[in-house]
Amino acid sequence: MQLITGVLFDVVCQIQEAKLLNAANLLEQSITAYWNNQLTEITEDDLQILLLQNVKAVIAIGDKVIHFYDHTTECIGELMCILAALPESERNQMLNTPLGLLSKIATDKGQDRYSLLYAEAKKLLAAYPTIEHALNGAANGHSVKDNKVCASMYSKCPYEPEELLENINDLGDITKLFSKNALGNVIADALEYNYTQVGMTQTHSRKKRSCFKEALDVSCESLGATCGLMTVGCAVCTFFSFGTCIAICGTVIAGSCGTVIAGCGIAEIVC
Repeated sequence: MQLITGVLFDVVCQIQEAKLLNAANLLEQSITAYWNNQLTEITEDDLQILLLQNVKAVIAIGDKVIHFYDHTTECIGELMCILAALPESERNQMLNTPLGLLSKIATDKGQDRYSLLYAEAKKLLAAYPTIEHALNGAANGHSVKDNKVCASMYSKCPYEPEELLENINDLGDITKLFSKNALGNVIADALEYNYTQVGMTQTHSRKKRSCFKEALDVSCESLGATCGLMTVGCAVCTFFSFGTCIAICGTVIAGSCGTVIAGCGIAEIVC
């Protein structure tokens, strides 16, 4: 199943890249026509709302991926709750990241220049139960403003708030991700073991291969669900002026998430 999910992520990445490019081209053409008075009864916001519908395929796949990984732990709900519970200054710093944007969509009160688009995006995302669950987590966190309360609300998740935030912070750096927590140890060992089986040179010296099946399962579920939610956030992000968000998406979705899913698959087979 891990292999199938890995293929799903490859498909998501390809669809996402194509749709972002097509959407950007269409938006540029439409705005040009608008300013040339060829379109007189449609605004730029209207165009963006129409184009937002183009990402439905990516969102639908992302919703299924999140559900596959997160249906027993609810870590995605806790993660979004924690992000929204951060102090406003920290939340604002995360706005041009995929999950920060989703948090803003879930908690916007109609006073932002993008509020119309936020409302349309929220309406679109709420049609997918697993994503709606994540948005509700953000709304809860924005209300309670306490990550300990978030942890108690989503008690099925085995991670502490600090661990969830650490995984998010390290998601763009695969070296850090593989080196400091249970997931890192298990996957790194599995990858090293796999290299020896196919005659590749090991990148690190290891005295023995460890295999903590429970740690592997929980960690892969948490990061797999996070990658699914990042994919959704990246798909939506193209309709807002957050260039940094798009840059992060390229690094995380095409790079780290693919490596994590592949590593989980290898570790599962080895264990």
